[in-house]
Amino acid sequence: MRLVELNSLIVDDLRGTLPNPHSPSNWIYLDYPRLDATFPRISVTQISASISELGIGENIGQTTGRLVSIDYDIDIWIKISDRFIINGTTYVGTALRDKYADLVLEALEALKPQWKTEDDIVDVEITNIATEALDEENELHRKTVTIRVTFIWED
Repeated sequence: MRLVELNSLIVDDLRGTLPNPHSPSNWIYLDYPRLDATFPRISVTQISASISELGIGENIGQTTGRLVSIDYDIDIWIKISDRFIINGTTYVGTALRDKYADLVLEALEALKPQWKTEDDIVDVEITNIATEALDEENELHRKTVTIRVTFIWED
């Protein structure tokens, strides 16, 4: 697994799992949105990483390579007036933000077994969920789900 492959895996699988308010356009990206972007929007950004050699006693089914942990922020951005119908229920503003955060969490839990078996991911952990203060100037609500993805970096 390489970083570019991991970035694409996360974004592509979230795009394929979450209901798209802009169908058929993309709305999940590997960067923060510009202010003139279309909302709602989800951004996936790498915030930190650590790399260590596999050590004695680490039981992950392999003996060579490096253990890599990468932290990502998955930000859900919603304009105050954004509304979208999901499964017959209309969500607006903070309710829409929170619904998408729940859907992101559900998607990550559902994708975890597939990523472990098909994509050689060792683990996916949800390490934080934070609600950001309303950006009054730009009328944006935001919620951040932070995950840690661990995989083997093979030389």
